[in-house]
Amino acid sequence: MDRFVGRAAELRRLEYAWRDTARGRLVAVTGPAGVGKTRLCEEASDRARAAGLRVVWGRCWSDGAPALWPWQPLLAELCGAPTAGLLSSEPKVVDLHSVDPERFSRFQAVTDQLARVVTQRPTMVVIDDLHAADPAAQLLTRFVAKARLPLTMVVTHRHSLDLSAEALPIMLRPFDAAETRDYLVTHGVERLEAPLTDTIHRLTDGSPLFLRRLIALGAADFAGGLREAIDQSFAQLTPDTAQLLATSAILGDSVSSAEAAALLGVRAAQVIDTAENAVQAGLVTTGGPDSFEYSHDLVRRAALSRLTAAQLLDAHARAVDIVSHSARKAHHAINAAPRSPEDARRAVVVCRSAAATMVRRFSYEQAAALLAQAANFGEPSAELLLEWAEAVLASGRLAEARVLYDRAADAAQDERDPVLYARTALGLGGIWLNERRDQIERHRMLGAQRKALAELPAHEVVLRCRLELRLAAELVYSGGPVAEVLKAVDEIRELKDDRALAEALSLCHHALLTPEHVHERLGIAQELMAVAAAAGIDILALQGLCWQTVDLYHLGDPRAERSLAELKTRVDLLDVHSVRFIVAALDVMRLFREGRLAEAEEAAGRCLALGNEVGDADAVAYYGAHLLAIRWLQGRAGELLDVAEQMADSPTLIEAEFTFRATVAHLAADTGRHDRARSTLSRLTAPGLDVLPQSSTWLSGMLAIVEAASSLGDADIARQAYDLLLPFAELPTMPSMAVVCFGSTERTLGIAAATFGDVDLAEGHLRRAVAANLRLGNRPMTAMSQADLATVLRRRGEHRAAEELLDSAAREATAMGMGQRAAAWAAGRAARHVAMRRRENRWLIGFPGREVLVDDLIGMRHLARLLAHPDVSISAVELAHGGAEASSEQSILDDQARAAYAARAQEIAEEIPRAEPARAEQLRRELDALAAELDVTTGLGGRGRTFTGPAERARTSVRKAIKRAVDVIRAADPAVAAVLDSTISTGYQCVYTPDR
Repeated sequence: MDRFVGRAAELRRLEYAWRDTARGRLVAVTGPAGVGKTRLCEEASDRARAAGLRVVWGRCWSDGAPALWPWQPLLAELCGAPTAGLLSSEPKVVDLHSVDPERFSRFQAVTDQLARVVTQRPTMVVIDDLHAADPAAQLLTRFVAKARLPLTMVVTHRHSLDLSAEALPIMLRPFDAAETRDYLVTHGVERLEAPLTDTIHRLTDGSPLFLRRLIALGAADFAGGLREAIDQSFAQLTPDTAQLLATSAILGDSVSSAEAAALLGVRAAQVIDTAENAVQAGLVTTGGPDSFEYSHDLVRRAALSRLTAAQLLDAHARAVDIVSHSARKAHHAINAAPRSPEDARRAVVVCRSAAATMVRRFSYEQAAALLAQAANFGEPSAELLLEWAEAVLASGRLAEARVLYDRAADAAQDERDPVLYARTALGLGGIWLNERRDQIERHRMLGAQRKALAELPAHEVVLRCRLELRLAAELVYSGGPVAEVLKAVDEIRELKDDRALAEALSLCHHALLTPEHVHERLGIAQELMAVAAAAGIDILALQGLCWQTVDLYHLGDPRAERSLAELKTRVDLLDVHSVRFIVAALDVMRLFREGRLAEAEEAAGRCLALGNEVGDADAVAYYGAHLLAIRWLQGRAGELLDVAEQMADSPTLIEAEFTFRATVAHLAADTGRHDRARSTLSRLTAPGLDVLPQSSTWLSGMLAIVEAASSLGDADIARQAYDLLLPFAELPTMPSMAVVCFGSTERTLGIAAATFGDVDLAEGHLRRAVAANLRLGNRPMTAMSQADLATVLRRRGEHRAAEELLDSAAREATAMGMGQRAAAWAAGRAARHVAMRRRENRWLIGFPGREVLVDDLIGMRHLARLLAHPDVSISAVELAHGGAEASSEQSILDDQARAAYAARAQEIAEEIPRAEPARAEQLRRELDALAAELDVTTGLGGRGRTFTGPAERARTSVRKAIKRAVDVIRAADPAVAAVLDSTISTGYQCVYTPDR
């Protein structure tokens, strides 16, 4: 029988992989400790070498391993020292002019060098115990695995892995009872009774390692399981050998004889001689003349347990001065720290030094974890907290970084260090602008940055410029001028400091996130990528690519998809969570655009969870935008009207953000709640649309305003919006980081033109909208644009063309799950006119092929009169009373007073952006009061509203009566009701417009 008992099938799978190195194979061997992963790979390696392959091993270990271990020795053996040096940003190690000093560029360069070498000779690389590697080493392993190089790469891990979709999984499990018996018999343990075999299997859990240890001891020594077996092996050692193994165990799985000698205070030759006894006992193996290795991690841990607590502390303290690598020094210093206050202070110094090296070697996650440990030794200094915060931020964990920067700023203030305080104050803002949404927290952050700037020594020129730019950029979100940001960027360019410039470009880009700057932003994003890569700032280089992707989507540029693919690759390989959230939001938008609405909704939920985990301030807002857009397309937006109102009133929204308020007006109008829509819209637009500040959501906000104005028949608002939107006709309407795509802005312009009555203009815009949405691949908005165009064509009498468009739109809507819109469009296609006629004491209502019989109601009579007179406005008084009751009305507010109110509102709106926060808040309250008063006293079209009299009573009663009537019709046939919803308008004047 094969000496590799029980694993023959797995071995054949591995052999199949290494015999096909030209294709490139990744093999993931997983299973619990002791199951035989390493043994399997060793056997496969022996066979691969015999077949002529070059086999290179790397073993991972967690206790003090250097950053990116074991890739340095692997690369040195395969490609030479210069390639291994690529994993350091030290100038003396690698020519920084040839490769950008940022993690992705270095990982790519390593992969390129590996590709060059492995094409020359069949190669198998084994990385053992990958679960023990630091996060950066695991990222590099995944990077190389996904490069599909012509080599066989085998990794062992205790848990399931997701290194590559093409990985060949080999999952090792412990032996079952029958396999345990076969293993024992094969290794000479015969004539075992079944109960004893079952007991062995139960106590060893079928672990090959445990079984080997028992076999080495002999059947007679079995009884207490593996731990007793190991203890019995130690009992056979001389005291010197046992002490050597116990003390040396703190150095890791593989022990240098020189280091062990220094630790024990003996000669290296003595260590080599003493270790030979342990080799004979099977507890260690020799790794050459100068080292030995524990046969398994369980053996090493058993050795460690033989030391007292005091001996363990002393050994770690001595090891700090013996080992050379900074990460190993830090590991031992941390373990020695409890021994004394001096040891604890030394641990902090050693950890900070090691973390700095890790950052230079792109292992930000490992650096952050190390600094977190150092912070536990007494009250951490401001500098330690700052370094910790910077490492966490470089890993993309925004919420955690914000907390740490707060702690660092408080500590720096207590230490009265103005330079350190300035650095922490800069970090308070995070990597985006406007991360602090709570107004108190935001003012606290800005106050800290202003204070830091005022106290900064004059010679700190770079730090001063960085603070000035950060303040200018943050103030853009409070109405500050963009010109100050651009000026600050130019000043930083003069300093020739790439790190400062990269930061400045990213913040500047964020400050310019409005439609008017969309072309300018793309150049800034591309410059940011180049500068950040040259400076080795991974997070900002990645942000540059993220900004470029967003800009291309905002421009409707087809290159956006390619840019997103590259962004996904980098995010996946570098695992930066803050940018991964933006990628997730973009994926929701793409599903939305493809018409896969159900999938988009599921993805939006996952995106929200990721955003909350990361701590992104926009997580909830993005989810709200995703859900509102999906429900709107489905014709179910009314379900979220109250939610939209809550979001519009959120204290975390900036003053310039009016989109959610506009959305409330739009949704209210869309669901027939015209009074609510009219009130919200009048408050929003009272100062004039040109006063509304541009923001990253301005186009979306204007779309909502136009939709509301269209439903309310407000031609004046539609005309204002049209004039403001016209310069952006070629852009898609996408809020913020392109998280939703409402299609071409041409559609908004077309709706606006139709509202103020220019049918020719509307048709031109809507035809261009259909074409643009097809180019964008936006299926839902293509269907919406077709339906809008059909409405305009029917006004022109082009009914056949309109019906064809409605047929197409309805088919597409049905396929995309937009059922309610599909029903309305299908009904609209057949219904040029809805007709009503009496049938005894009931009404027959509908259109050819679709009529329903409903009971008589007062509202039915109102509907019958309106339907009999299409496109004719009939006053609510006349409908209610037949015109018999005169309306003696007195205006609530005279024209002069109303003009004075409006003039004061205009003055306040102009003053708010320039006012200090307290004064601005006071002005906002006054403006709200004025808007409320004007809303109460102003009717449709700006006419003065009168005290409640016959006209107001008639308006209310007619509206309610017609609503009740339509609801009765809806219960009988929703399609007929849907047509009435879109063609009947109520108010002081009521009208049926069948061709709307």
